[in-house]
Amino acid sequence: MNFDQAKALRLQQWRSTLDDHDFRMQNPEAHRQHLHSMVSTLFAEGLINPLEQYDMNEMANAAYWHAVEELQSHPVRYCGASSYEVVACDGSLTLGEIGRTIFKARRDNQNEVRTTYDGKIYRDACGANLVFNPSGITARIEGLTLTLRDGRQFDLIETGRMIRGVICQPIEDPDMYRALIDAAQVALEGRDLAAYEKMRPFIDLARFSTCPACLDRFDQRDDCPACLGQGFVIKRPGTGLR
Repeated sequence: MNFDQAKALRLQQWRSTLDDHDFRMQNPEAHRQHLHSMVSTLFAEGLINPLEQYDMNEMANAAYWHAVEELQSHPVRYCGASSYEVVACDGSLTLGEIGRTIFKARRDNQNEVRTTYDGKIYRDACGANLVFNPSGITARIEGLTLTLRDGRQFDLIETGRMIRGVICQPIEDPDMYRALIDAAQVALEGRDLAAYEKMRPFIDLARFSTCPACLDRFDQRDDCPACLGQGFVIKRPGTGLR
């Protein structure tokens, strides 16, 4: 393989990653960082010049901002980096827990040593499927609602998420959340990507979400009965909204 062939192949790999919509929407930060890492390797190996490196990094950054804007109006959905409790919609039963795509059913003996898992999550373009082990029976996940074959439904309550290699818990303090979203808004308006990408995952993980009535608009939130002037509400199981 000559230089031009090697360059064309590697650029195609980079382009395929750039166009990976599911990866970008599932984890915009990891998607951007992976693209930048690939570009750094291409440059170090002499396959691209500084101008090409700059242009490709700018394309990765643009893809990140596009994903962020799309996610602001995108319905909440299952995240492979997260852990969830699987709880009946009426709160009567906890089916088990999901940890980074692995489902473990609730057992009476919580100290029981397990040698296998009880199910695994497989994502697709519209949601995900939970395939139970060893039966192979499938349950459907749409949004954050799990529907069993018999029609019973369960909420996926997010309890943690892997962020930058660390398992983090949702923010539950409203004052801390307010400070975080205000700082993130400043970073967003200033296109401060480095600052914004550090904050966005914690905003997404938090127990709160933007008020659907006033949309946290300054001229509307003070008199908003839905959020009582806070600009945000507690997430409602299954929807991400109150």
